[in-house]
Amino acid sequence: MLKKVLKKILKYVPIFVLGIVFAVLCFLMLNIAMEPVSTPEYCGSSCHEMGNAYQSWELSVHGANRIGYRVECVDCHLPPKEKFFTHIFAKAYKGAKDTYKHHFGGEYDGEQQRENVLASLPNENCLSCHDDLLKKPSRSFVRKAHLKVLKPTDDFEYRCIECHENVGHERESKLFSP
Repeated sequence: MLKKVLKKILKYVPIFVLGIVFAVLCFLMLNIAMEPVSTPEYCGSSCHEMGNAYQSWELSVHGANRIGYRVECVDCHLPPKEKFFTHIFAKAYKGAKDTYKHHFGGEYDGEQQRENVLASLPNENCLSCHDDLLKKPSRSFVRKAHLKVLKPTDDFEYRCIECHENVGHERESKLFSP
């Protein structure tokens, strides 16, 4: 009896091992394929709609700062990479949507797109890097505002972008005006 069960189990071990190898290869291939299309340079050079956003990001504190740390587009505009499947699905959805709009979507309205993006940015994306909000503020009103973001009430949630709308991208009117 035990011999029969063991023989049956051993029959499926090679298939199981092949399945694991296949899954690991798919994971590696997906990451290799996503690497070049996950850079700000790709977005800025491949999509004419993203040209101004790319230029304004390069000049912003997230694109260029005195310590040399750069925040990539995916860091703010997608779920964290640590949430792998959520990140992948969001990237695929947004990429497909942007590609469709690029080819079939009519006139591009930069201001409307900006409003849509700002409305969809969750605080969690900001807080994944800025987790020390209460250490830095030197003024009490800034500390109070950050406390409201960190401890939202049931009826209202304060959003980081309400005060920091231009951190990732300077407004075009400010950036490109003479």
